[in-house]
Amino acid sequence: MMKKTHYCHRPESGNQENILFPWKNSPQGSGIVPFFTTRHGGVSLGNWESFNLGDHVSDRPDHVATNRERLLRALAPHAPTLALVNQVHGNRVEQAGWSGARPDADAVVTDRVGVAVGVLTADCVPVLLADPVARVVGAAHAGWRGAASGIVENTVTTMETLGADRARIQAIIGPCIGPACYEVDLTFRDELLKSTENKMEHEWQKFFSGGKKPDKVNFDLPGYVLARLIKTGIDARQIINLEQCTYALESLFFSHRRAVHRGQTPCGRQLSGIFLVPDLSSTDRPACGHGPLPLRRPDRPG
Repeated sequence: MMKKTHYCHRPESGNQENILFPWKNSPQGSGIVPFFTTRHGGVSLGNWESFNLGDHVSDRPDHVATNRERLLRALAPHAPTLALVNQVHGNRVEQAGWSGARPDADAVVTDRVGVAVGVLTADCVPVLLADPVARVVGAAHAGWRGAASGIVENTVTTMETLGADRARIQAIIGPCIGPACYEVDLTFRDELLKSTENKMEHEWQKFFSGGKKPDKVNFDLPGYVLARLIKTGIDARQIINLEQCTYALESLFFSHRRAVHRGQTPCGRQLSGIFLVPDLSSTDRPACGHGPLPLRRPDRPG
């Protein structure tokens, strides 16, 4: 299984310290590298300061290009290609390797070495998945609409077309907005419950808790996504929820909701990704080549 979270430091480049890597320790997990970026280490300015990787949020294109180059250097030499899609809060999944314009989708899967599949988020849930035996990986963007419409389930199914087995799949729920910071109105609650009605055995109501006002409730989006992952047949023991709230951890992550509340939109996006490397079974070291330094686990907000 994968450990929680560690910083990866390679001072010679000046960039790797800004990427969070949860390590897989088992021999089966070697050769699969998941990663999560922070908001630090880039060149973007203003609302996008500084390591914005989203090219759809009105940041300067040259700044985004420089940030992405830095990311690829940090992942080098094993991930020369970055496979991203145009995220539309839906349930479509693409296999990496398309030609031409990026397709509209909310998840990418691959069995190709050296291709980092990833998703951009600033509160929505990034889900990274891997079958270490079949060597198939995937990254899904799960906002509430996408999660309710089946993006997690569709990602697992698409991975199976490449030889994955859901009984072997491991998953990480990355940095996203936590329930203490995700207040919604009752219309939202009713719409979400209606969209999943009779589709699952779970009692979805449990992911809503009392808000500060009578007409508001708090929604546990990562808990909801976790429940749907388990419902697909993935072993709960093979899932890690990093429990890092993008809204509360301002020093680490961009948050769209926080930016809206402060009148600072648009804001940047962090990137969550995963890729295959040729073979790490011969070494116990992380892919970055240096022993990880532990990241202090922040207290859950609220």
